[in-house]
Amino acid sequence: MRYKIIFKDKVENVDKELLKKIRSKHSNDIEGIDDLYEQLVLHGTCDSYTASKIYYVAYTLALENIELILIRVN
Repeated sequence: MRYKIIFKDKVENVDKELLKKIRSKHSNDIEGIDDLYEQLVLHGTCDSYTASKIYYVAYTLALENIELILIRVN
């Protein structure tokens, strides 16, 4: 199963600099998670087959009051 993060607000309204700040702060916390942050910065969404990585990224975004939606894709 694949898990996906999308922003509740329009992608254009999400502060890219804030995403980069979050990425630099947390990208080394879990191996391979930097790719998810890169996807967020570039595309405004990210997905992974590893639920724990998606939930961790969602947690770090929520700490900065970024509203998001988690989706499980079959």
